[in-house]
Amino acid sequence: MGGWTKKALEQLALDVRAEIGSDIHGPLDLARLADEYGIPVYSLSDLGAHGCSPEALDHFAGSGAKSWSAALVPVGTGRLIVENSAHSPQRRRSNVAHEFGHLLLEHEFDRILFTDGECRNVNDTAARAREEQALALSAELLVPKKAAIKAALAAKTDSEVAEQFDVSIEFARMRMNPSGARTIAQHIIRKQQMDGQRADRFGTR
Repeated sequence: MGGWTKKALEQLALDVRAEIGSDIHGPLDLARLADEYGIPVYSLSDLGAHGCSPEALDHFAGSGAKSWSAALVPVGTGRLIVENSAHSPQRRRSNVAHEFGHLLLEHEFDRILFTDGECRNVNDTAARAREEQALALSAELLVPKKAAIKAALAAKTDSEVAEQFDVSIEFARMRMNPSGARTIAQHIIRKQQMDGQRADRFGTR
């Protein structure tokens, strides 16, 4: 994954959560994350006060809403994030976390980066690797694998996980299944059962 292993991304997400005091078993505090790194986050609806035309706002909030989710914007030596307020609250959290993924991984860019738009050339190998890294890190930030495994051990449903971490049910399902959290939990439970049976057999429990 472009020099970043899954383990390294998992640890980075845990370190960032610890840095901002965001418990790994609860929702990621995006406002605190933005404050910690000095990255302003503006919603589409905020841009009217900054010179964006009503026509443009209507387009991106209406028929153009599906064409982009968030944008990472270079401003001098700094960065800011603009997110699409036409999306659901959980989708917006995911969008912003993705942009923070790029920032935390210190991805270099000299133009506006759009999520779900055509400004990201994912046909380019290096760009595709950066997108995969940002996606993986944002997933770890929103629902850390360690926390997902604990949720799986507690037999929580996708809906319960979504509520716990303030993400969509689809996102929760993705973190509980493809991440391997439920499979790992099943292995842990099976091992505990086998250890218990072995202890009973030899009278060590």
